[in-house]
Amino acid sequence: MNRIFGLFLVSTCALFVGQSASAQKISTKFDDKYSFAEHKRYAWRENRLLTRQHPDTNEVIDLKIVKAVNRLLTAKGFVEVQDKPDLYIFYDGGGNAQIGVGGPSQAGAGPTTSADIAPTYGLGNGPALSPTTWMKVSGQIEFHILDAAAQKPVWETTYSKNFRDPDKALRDMDKTVNDLVVKSFKGFPPNAKN
Repeated sequence: MNRIFGLFLVSTCALFVGQSASAQKISTKFDDKYSFAEHKRYAWRENRLLTRQHPDTNEVIDLKIVKAVNRLLTAKGFVEVQDKPDLYIFYDGGGNAQIGVGGPSQAGAGPTTSADIAPTYGLGNGPALSPTTWMKVSGQIEFHILDAAAQKPVWETTYSKNFRDPDKALRDMDKTVNDLVVKSFKGFPPNAKN
């Protein structure tokens, strides 16, 4: 009996791990002939961040993203410059909310006669429906790196994630931003082929 329960527990955990892993997606494309070893100077272009947050909050999010990317690129030997960059970097990011409504799960038929003091639905104090409304935010950010001289993309990555608790993501903004930057730049810079 314990073996069966153990197998059930392991398969259930694997299911949850698979579901949580599918909540985020990262895709990257790059010019495999471009040598990032020879191009280490970068400058920022204008970023676009579209969310339903207050403009002040968007500004804070933007600053945190830029700071996290700068920190990561510096650790990899890149240098931010004002003049004559080798590379330009910018991002497009945003999210959209999806709200869903399920059917009531505990609604009764209502009072059976006009003499009923407490209706037969809910908990006896009037209508009581279980919460069947949910919300998730699908967020996405695309980082673009262009060769400054040719003005062509040499590296792009897209990070997508479904946030089932958007308020928690805002409360943990530093962690959320750091996670998305680290995961987006995981394979950067790519190795150039000879």
